Amino acid sequence: MQVNDLGFVASILFVSVPAVFLLILYIQTQSRDGKQG
Repeated sequence: MQVNDLGFVASILFVSVPAVFLLILYIQTQSRDGKQG
């Protein structure tokens, strides 16, 4: 199965962007809990 570069990049962005967004929110909540605790 051939995958063109555009589809490959789009797939990576589609997966990585939400993952990074959730990771940032997780780190922020962890740091807040650490400061409060």
